[in-house]
Amino acid sequence: MPKYRYTTDDGEKTTRGDQPLDLPNDKIAAEEAQRGLADIAKEKLPDGSQTEFRVAVEDEAEEVIYQASLIFKGETAEDMSRARNKKNGGSDQ
Repeated sequence: MPKYRYTTDDGEKTTRGDQPLDLPNDKIAAEEAQRGLADIAKEKLPDGSQTEFRVAVEDEAEEVIYQASLIFKGETAEDMSRARNKKNGGSDQ
């Protein structure tokens, strides 16, 4: 069975898996990466107004065969108003 290694970035630190995982194929490895990305977001949010989570999957030859990212950006009504004003050439105060 092929072996895969995951590298994750939770917005604070990047971690490369210690042990490769045995999985049937690239498709399953990519699906596991997607689930892992969702788990990271679930654990880390809410944590500020903007962050990005990433995961990469390497095969046995250490070639990246899949990567994904999830960008979170939250805005309050005040943030949105400030952005609209700035877009329309007004002051952001």
